Amino acid sequence: MHQANASMINPDVAAIPMSKREAIWKAMEGRNDLANLASGNPDMVMPEPVRKAMRKQVDEGYARYTDYYGFKELREGISGMLAQDWSLQANSEDAIIVTCGVQQGLYVVMRSIFKPGDEVIIPSPHYGTYYQNTLACGAKPVLVPLAESGNFVPDFERLAAAVSAKSRAIVFCNPNNPLGVVWSHQTLKSLAEFAQAHDLLVLVDEIYRDYTFNGEPLSIGSLPGMAQRTFTFGGFSKSHLMMGLRIGFVAGPPALMHTVKKLHYCVALCPSVISQAAAQAALACTDADLAPIRNHFAAKLDHLYRRIKALPSVSCVAPGGSFYVFPNFSRYDSDAMTFAIRLIEEAGVVTLPGTEFGKLGQGHLRLSVCATEAEVSEGIQRLETFIHKLHG
Repeated sequence: MHQANASMINPDVAAIPMSKREAIWKAMEGRNDLANLASGNPDMVMPEPVRKAMRKQVDEGYARYTDYYGFKELREGISGMLAQDWSLQANSEDAIIVTCGVQQGLYVVMRSIFKPGDEVIIPSPHYGTYYQNTLACGAKPVLVPLAESGNFVPDFERLAAAVSAKSRAIVFCNPNNPLGVVWSHQTLKSLAEFAQAHDLLVLVDEIYRDYTFNGEPLSIGSLPGMAQRTFTFGGFSKSHLMMGLRIGFVAGPPALMHTVKKLHYCVALCPSVISQAAAQAALACTDADLAPIRNHFAAKLDHLYRRIKALPSVSCVAPGGSFYVFPNFSRYDSDAMTFAIRLIEEAGVVTLPGTEFGKLGQGHLRLSVCATEAEVSEGIQRLETFIHKLHG
């Protein structure tokens, strides 16, 4: 009988780096007095129409398997929303899959299109899953720095220098987690031209799209020549506060989605019937349901940014969306993890070190406004007191 050992593990999976947040959790142990500016889990309830639809689904008593790729009506609703609000044309039958959140969608797409040896361009700092999924596919992540001095906007000379004969795709999110920035329409148009010039696929995570606070959002897949090379990921986790329901979608080129569907079936079979009912209700929500949520987070984010920007020797790029800012605290400690732990121990504030989003996040912390208004305010006050004490 074989005994379990490391040699039995797929090396591509073994290579996936795990988060180092255990150090943060350990510093938090036994503390019930902390102000949390780290969480990406909004502390608000779902809109009532969503809750009502879930109750109805449960009361009916049935939880049968659904269409593997999501309710037909839900896919049709997503297709209509994409056409009307995102200017994306995606047929509900062959271009859309309802997934168990964006995370699962990212994995099944990346695992379907990347081969060992492929290179994947990731503007960085970046959301960690992009890097992890690339490694899980046996491909190579190529990190391209997003400079704070350039407001975290892509530098196309750096992007061009990262391209090789093995380059397969570019992966990013807009609005951006962890950076809080929203790339301009012109930047996205230039990125589309770049992708076409170098024959790259584009994977864009738009889960924070509804939290675009300055101007109208633009989907890169809607630009000329991009429909057949772009996978667009979206969902309801942030916009409708449905994080734990794990329901999202991916829209992509039918010629490639045919293969993605095969892996989706193997990984998930079908999405949760209750979560799909909630998603259908989410699509029917009105601005009266959603505007208070958006306005709530927009106000908190603006307040956080203004207070952080005023701190001595701390720089911070203005956020254009999402729930986050990504200030630079390197004047006080060049090691982000060390500083984050110190903030817990000495100031009672929980943050995420920028290195959770790649090595290029060193010196930064990600701060979030997902906690209650009172907790966010308390966290800011504690952070201000601590920084002013350090500054002298």
